[in-house]
Amino acid sequence: MLTRRRFTTLSAAAAGALLTAPLESKAAATRSGLEFGVQLYTVRNDMSDLGAMLGLIHSIGYASVETFSGVYTRPAKELKSLIASSGLKAPSGHFDYETLEEKVDYAAELGVEYMICPMIPESRRDSLEGFHKAAKHLNRIAARAQAAGLKFGYHAHNYEFKKLGDERGFDVLMREFDPAVRIELDVYWATEAGQNPVELMRQNRKRLELVHIKDRKLGAFTVDLDLHSPRFAEAGSGTIDWKAVLGEAKRLGVKQYFVDQDWTNLPIEQCLRVNWNYLSQLNV
Repeated sequence: MLTRRRFTTLSAAAAGALLTAPLESKAAATRSGLEFGVQLYTVRNDMSDLGAMLGLIHSIGYASVETFSGVYTRPAKELKSLIASSGLKAPSGHFDYETLEEKVDYAAELGVEYMICPMIPESRRDSLEGFHKAAKHLNRIAARAQAAGLKFGYHAHNYEFKKLGDERGFDVLMREFDPAVRIELDVYWATEAGQNPVELMRQNRKRLELVHIKDRKLGAFTVDLDLHSPRFAEAGSGTIDWKAVLGEAKRLGVKQYFVDQDWTNLPIEQCLRVNWNYLSQLNV
């Protein structure tokens, strides 16, 4: 966790930024030419002062953040201003399945480009019928989001790759989603399910527009969701070939890349820095 002294310093800086002109967005240069952001779920346990955390993310070199439900207690305009005042962009946000419909206007006011559903309810995951119903629901929300000027997308985990009879939930979603629904590929979760992320990107290139980054330690593949998996690792600390993955994503035109560390044993600042130090030096 952040030390009290450092957190106080960052808090003061963030408060000052809100009273003056917004910080200019100056993402640190990367060897790949790609810009990297942070999914704020990564820092969910260290957001007692969100402004300070955003300031830290910016100071490390990240260009953007992806929002999630934990920060939607603030009015959209206030959150948008706070992010901008920290020198960051917010091109994408996660919005929970159950509240998607009521959050379309909030997402539009927040100014994100992408409204992403991060997962479907557990009750929908164990049958093909559940995935059919989820696809129908998400297509309806996608139409509303599109009418509000937003792009709508879906973030897959590993449970979508579980075999349910002759098919997988992922196959149902890809077949039944409206063509306008985008995909945010989480490289860890795809790998965790025993999939080849490079091949997945190629197969779904028409939908692929965002990528989530965390590494994976050695271990058996599984389609069972474990949000505290011992296999989570910072980029460059595991088994995933990031040069191949990010090189292919870049070739396919992906623009949005977010570190999304579901769990880490490191203090959060160290976690963010380890990810950044590896990604910023990777030449793809």
